[in-house]
Amino acid sequence: MDTKPMRRATSARQDATGMDITSRCTLGDPNKLPEGVPQPARMPYISDKHPRQTLEVINLLRKHRELCDVVLVVGAKKIYAHRVILSACSPYFRAMFTGELAESRQTEVVIRDIDERAMELLIDFAYTSQVTVEEGNVQTLLPAACLLQLAEIQEACCEFLKRQLDPSNCLGIRAFADTHSCRELLRIADKFTQHNFQEHCCVSVPVCFIHHKG
Repeated sequence: MDTKPMRRATSARQDATGMDITSRCTLGDPNKLPEGVPQPARMPYISDKHPRQTLEVINLLRKHRELCDVVLVVGAKKIYAHRVILSACSPYFRAMFTGELAESRQTEVVIRDIDERAMELLIDFAYTSQVTVEEGNVQTLLPAACLLQLAEIQEACCEFLKRQLDPSNCLGIRAFADTHSCRELLRIADKFTQHNFQEHCCVSVPVCFIHHKG
């Protein structure tokens, strides 16, 4: 029996690398290379720009009132927005839009007991991650942040007020912190007030009374 054709057929099953190509023709996972075959190189890629660029585009859509699915009515002001962005930033809005409240089905939602300008600043923050706290807005911004449960803005407002503490306003800031349950600011304002009260007393009381032993 002539074995030459068989040998030729056998050699024909080998590719240019000398590997038997029949070993690659398996009935297993078609997306998985068999053992012995070099695996392709991998390079995971994470874009640092993607979150910022995505928010920038969504903010442009908001400004052009495109794809907005809710209008916040605050006093005489109407603020167009996207429920998903508000819900991602604020537990208050997340509960409102994902629960059984009537607001979850309304296209216009009235928000009461909040300053118009403060609300605008907080919505801007939701889309840009930026807000400027200053003397002219902190007294309306902090209560608004408390209502919307924006912890970062609450902390920023409290930090601003800490830096503004002086003997002329410490009692007012203390009362403000107490009203809005800002415990850390309240603690610091208390400490500041006590220190300055003691210092004021020591300066105001005549020396003869300070050293008087009865």
